[in-house]
This record gives sequence, C-alpha cells and structure tokens, in this order.
Amino acid sequence: MKRLRALFAIALVASLLVVGLYWLRHRPQQIPTPFVTQGRLQVYVLDVGQGDSSLIITPEGKSVLIDAGPPQAADEVVAALRKRDVRSLDLAVATHPHADHIGGMRQVIENFGVKNFLDSGKKYPSKEYKRMLDDILEKGIKFIEAKKGMKFDLDSGVELEVLNPQGNEQWITEVRRGGSVENANSVVLRLSYGNFSMLFTGDAETETEDSMMRSGVTLRAQVLKVGHHGSRYATSARFLEAVAPEAAVISCGAGNKYGHPAEQTLARLQKAGVKIYRTDLNGDVAIVSDGNTFEIHPARQSIQIALAHKSTWRSLWSAVARNRFGSPLRYSNNDGKEPQCASCS
Repeated sequence: MKRLRALFAIALVASLLVVGLYWLRHRPQQIPTPFVTQGRLQVYVLDVGQGDSSLIITPEGKSVLIDAGPPQAADEVVAALRKRDVRSLDLAVATHPHADHIGGMRQVIENFGVKNFLDSGKKYPSKEYKRMLDDILEKGIKFIEAKKGMKFDLDSGVELEVLNPQGNEQWITEVRRGGSVENANSVVLRLSYGNFSMLFTGDAETETEDSMMRSGVTLRAQVLKVGHHGSRYATSARFLEAVAPEAAVISCGAGNKYGHPAEQTLARLQKAGVKIYRTDLNGDVAIVSDGNTFEIHPARQSIQIALAHKSTWRSLWSAVARNRFGSPLRYSNNDGKEPQCASCS
C-alpha cells in the first residue's frame, strides 16, 4: 500500500509538472493593465528575444533608444517605437557593438530621424557595426563617444549620466577568461527624474561593476536593468549592495542556448529582496514614474513553475519514501525563481 501511494505521488508530481510546463509554453497573451503615461517618465524594456533594447520617453515627449536588439528583432523594435508614437529619436545609444544589441539599429536609423548617437567608441571588426557607423555618417547624425561623467539633460529634470566607459581610450582590458572586452566597456547609463532613478548596464562584466564602484560614481537606483541578460558573470552581490534596487528587469530570450538568466544571478537578486521581471516571461516591461513614485507594468503576468534544486528533489523523494508527500510546485508572480543551467555563461 505504501509503495502504491508513493508511486501515485510521483505520477501526480510528473503530471502537474508536464501540465504546468505546457501551460507556460501555450498560455494565452493577457491584456496589459492600462496605466497613465501622460506627464510621466516612461521606460519600456522591449521583448526582443535574446538581445537588448530599451525605450525612454520623457514627460514632454523626448525619446531615447538604448540598443536595438538582434537583427531578427529589427521590425519589432520599429513597431514598438511607432506604437508609442515615436517619430524621431533625440538620442540613440549603442552600449557596445555586439549584434544582439545593435542588430536592429540600422533599420531604426532608416525609419526614424536620429539627432544624436552615443557609442562606446570601442572599435570592433564586424560588418554589422561598420554598416551602422556608415549609416550614421551618411545620415549626418551627430556621433558622440561615451565618457564617464557625460550628462544629457532631456526635459522636465530628466537626466542621463554616463558611468562607463572612462573615455579617452581608457579601456578595461583585463577580463576573466572567456570574458569580453567589448562587454566590459559597455556604455552604462543612470537615468534620473526627481527621486526616481534607473540603471542601464548593457553587457557589463564584473570587472565593469568593480571599476564603477572604485570610481565612486552614484550607482543607487530603484530599478536595475540587469547586465548581460542575467549572466552569472555580472550583477555581483557587492554591486547589488551598491545599487540597492527595489526591482530588476532582465532582457533574455525564452529557452536561449546560454542559460540566461543564470541560476546564480537569480539567487543573488532574490537574496537581496529584489522583485524580478523578465522579458522572456513578461514580454515588454513598462516602468512609469512621476518623479516621486514609480510603477512597473509587465505586458503579461506570469505564473512560473520553480523547478526545484537537486537538494529539493532529494528532500521530496525522502518525504515520498516516508509517505509524507507534499507538492514540489511553487507558484509566484514575476519573481523569476526557476533555476537555470548552472554552468552556462
């Protein structure tokens, strides 16, 4: 009898897991909760798959695009800007020259007037990057190389400050084995509006975070755009302590081959008590602020199945064996608790 109960419990767990995963994959899109944008700062972290793109719209309608996703998401980025009535960009930013951040930029430049273009200035021998630079030159767009301390006053007290790179060819050149110098020299921006602030970190590496903490720049921000799609090699515990975010947004593609976001990064965010939003689960994530308070509105809410750690499974199996079965499924809204590949970068 005990054996039958144990087998039934195992079958029930497996069935619930299969049904839950099927539901996550095929769940219907939910209608986003309406929210007020007029007279408020708006930030949209766009769902561009395994890439990065964020749109800032100021209270008076000025617009900034930070990265433009991979090439295959170019049409989606253009559509996202048009959906929000963007006709031209006051500033476009390429945090670094990798294709998953600049792949859609040429199409953006083609479809929207761009007044200023901010780039890390780190030379990179790729056709995609060269073509983007050629388009900037051809369109007569003002090209600016990022330098720590540089500030862009937008309107209504909205400001963007460059925290990395140092500028003047002072690059971070020593990175971990397998790391990327281009990532380490990503343009890092701090957006501020009254009492609200948000940090955009590109694909910053741990070395980038350490460099900024040593430099004494202001890192505190209520919202953190997590670096490098949630890689385990960024968003260190020390960096989280320095930023002290209340919420974090991770831009990553569903089922990506890198295992982003990494289990270690999610664990660090959870330990710090940070509310997590993810574009692979939540779609576009909107942050709106009146300069005092802020709200976060994901395009869709998600009920996530947190696949248990090995230790949790061992405990569960032990409980089943002792006929003290309990469900291993934990449900939560947008907290990103499911582990990922521990060995993936």
